[in-house]
Amino acid sequence: MAILPDIVSEKMTLSKEGYKLPISILNMTARKKLADMLNPERELDDTLELIPDYTGLAELLNFRYEEIRKFENSENPTRALLEEWEKHQDKNPCIGQLWAHLEKLQRHDVMEDSLKYINSDIETELRRHEKPLPGCNKLAEKNVLIDDQLVLTHADIIHKKPQYYDVFVCWNSESDTDAAFVNMMAKKLEEKKCRLCIPSRDDLPGQAMFHAYATLIKIRCRLMIIVLSDEYLKSESCDFMTKFAHSLSPATKQKRLVPVLVSKMEIPNLLRHVTLCDFTKEDMMDWNWCRLIKAVKDVSPYWDETDDKKASGSNNSVNAPKKEKKARHFLTRLFGRKSKNNSQVTENVQNPL
Repeated sequence: MAILPDIVSEKMTLSKEGYKLPISILNMTARKKLADMLNPERELDDTLELIPDYTGLAELLNFRYEEIRKFENSENPTRALLEEWEKHQDKNPCIGQLWAHLEKLQRHDVMEDSLKYINSDIETELRRHEKPLPGCNKLAEKNVLIDDQLVLTHADIIHKKPQYYDVFVCWNSESDTDAAFVNMMAKKLEEKKCRLCIPSRDDLPGQAMFHAYATLIKIRCRLMIIVLSDEYLKSESCDFMTKFAHSLSPATKQKRLVPVLVSKMEIPNLLRHVTLCDFTKEDMMDWNWCRLIKAVKDVSPYWDETDDKKASGSNNSVNAPKKEKKARHFLTRLFGRKSKNNSQVTENVQNPL
């Protein structure tokens, strides 16, 4: 980078970091202020041998006559000049160079009026790149620094690292009736050591809601349960969560969606091709709880078949008799008869029609 001439008055001096920053960091307000003051045409100043407006600035930047004519014919000549200057790294498009050229043109009025806007853009850019100071954003006691974007739930704070879940629950947290069902579902699943992430219970206040939900759904959770009711249709966040999860796997083969119907409603078109658990039918309530629990069990590495013990990584051959016994019991309850051939039962379970 070329050394800038030391001619800028102390009254309107930018910070050293500001001199080196590219003019591309200037936002709309600073650019408009510069344009408002440089666009009006001025007379030739014989002492300067330049016209102290955008044309003089363009000449100092070594733009050719035909290029300056293009700026002149544009709706906003100064804006066009700045945007073109940004493309030419050989012309040193930095704020310090702009400041030095304004001094050469003796446009102290422009420098004075635009200084606060340019300084504001410089501070914003510097903050964007600054590192957190020691002692800031710490988890108490352990002096652990954490990226705010990774701290999304209460469990993240407790365990001091990002936590992963079996299920993300999509529901309208403003609905009392849906809350009753979600509480019941959480109790049943969490008794089985399933890990649930429930908005309004587990998320943290003060964060970008949709960004947090998207991260949890895409990265932190294996499955999403969608609580469907009339209240669901009123929720903008539910609409976002459902569409986002569906977009990750349109055929629902990788990111599994499990709709749960808790009150009569018209199923959204997006979910009509997905099998659901219908809890509006009293006589099938227990059966649907079994179906929902099984769906979660299939994705949970923490699943516990017993009440309090975690599932162990025991040999499949040891567990095979228990699985066959459970399969026979299931078929007996479902079809009202016992199967005489154990191998046939196992085959039927593994290869259902």
